[in-house]
Amino acid sequence: MLAAGAFAFAPPVPSGTVHFYRYLLKVGQAAHPMISCDAFPIARMQNGRVYTMQMAAGRHSITTNENPTGVEVDIEAGKEYFIRIDYAPNASFAIRATPVVVPLEVGREETKKLRPLDGWLVEDATCGK
Repeated sequence: MLAAGAFAFAPPVPSGTVHFYRYLLKVGQAAHPMISCDAFPIARMQNGRVYTMQMAAGRHSITTNENPTGVEVDIEAGKEYFIRIDYAPNASFAIRATPVVVPLEVGREETKKLRPLDGWLVEDATCGK
């Protein structure tokens, strides 16, 4: 039983910061590929935008609706990660938007001039685990 004025809070879940982004490119300009984490939709990525979220520590599968194989990422609490949504020029038509984990320094540099993702394109701010 709680004393008067006391609140019951769940302990914070250890998490890392993940930045999803797309270059401003002519290829796939009008496309908004859906990014998913552990099969839960997160957001539709606009061209030339970045979306930042907190993700629970642990192993996660990051995919897009155009590349269901995706990439596995081991998130550590308190760390920062950058995942670029690439459109490879030689990729088949069926597999186009591909998530790629990039080094921290590269991701920071590449996202400097990108605008935040429009809020209406965010499906869920959690990863589902």
